[in-house]
Amino acid sequence: MAPKADSDPFDSLLTLEDDLYTSAYAQGTADGARAGRIEGRIFGLEKGFEKFASLGELHGRASVWAARIPPSKPVPEQAAGSDIKNGTAEEENSKPALPLFKENDRLKKHIQMLLGLTDPATFSTRNEEDAVADFDDRFKRAGAKAKVIERIIGETKSSSSPDRESSQGPARNVRLTGATKKGDDSMEDFVGSRFLN
Repeated sequence: MAPKADSDPFDSLLTLEDDLYTSAYAQGTADGARAGRIEGRIFGLEKGFEKFASLGELHGRASVWAARIPPSKPVPEQAAGSDIKNGTAEEENSKPALPLFKENDRLKKHIQMLLGLTDPATFSTRNEEDAVADFDDRFKRAGAKAKVIERIIGETKSSSSPDRESSQGPARNVRLTGATKKGDDSMEDFVGSRFLN
């Protein structure tokens, strides 16, 4: 079909800049949205890991404290030469044991409450407002409960861990493995992450 006599062959050149700008803007918006979702997911996974690692540390401390609570009933002692199910009484006594706390009902209640607050099976891992708020609230209460327990037993976080430099401790660097590309660990370096599959 022959071009119309009144159409200018240079009209497309006059709008070339606008056409290129519009197509580049649309492509940049689509690429930015995809990259933003990927970066947001990686950032969320990192923050979620950090939160649950801190929770695990508190739960571990609570478990150790619970093991140091004296039993409510005294355990009968066996003769030194008698056999025990998995060894001899002498071998059993040679195992290092945690020093027990003095009998203290208040301390026992605090430790049981801390164990309940930090039990990982009771936390939701959903990314919802209510689940995140519940986690943050329980974690905050558990941290306060741990400080109360530390004061009762006369132990601080730094004294229970001799390798710590201060009560805050050195910053922990967590590196995710499985990436196929090495980079500068910046947020933009997410190519090849195992979380993108």
